[in-house]
Amino acid sequence: MSGNIRSADEKFNIIMEALKTNISITELCRKYGISVSQFYKWKDQFFEGAKSGLAGKNAHNEFEDENDKLKQIIGEQTMIIEAFKKKLQGRKRL
Repeated sequence: MSGNIRSADEKFNIIMEALKTNISITELCRKYGISVSQFYKWKDQFFEGAKSGLAGKNAHNEFEDENDKLKQIIGEQTMIIEAFKKKLQGRKRL
């Protein structure tokens, strides 16, 4: 099975097995048919998520904040475009 189509639960279980047992990473990767680099990518993501969780952050809140900023920018740009349209319409009447 390819390393990219595993569920989050499967990835979690593989990482936890690595942390709880004395099996080498190479053996663990062979057991699950993943590359060592894929394992370390998952492990880094796992610990980054844990760190964010302990800091009281979560990805959902960060995305909401970014989404709010983008909505504000879109609103400002829309106002500018509308102002230019009105100005251009005024010139066409002259």
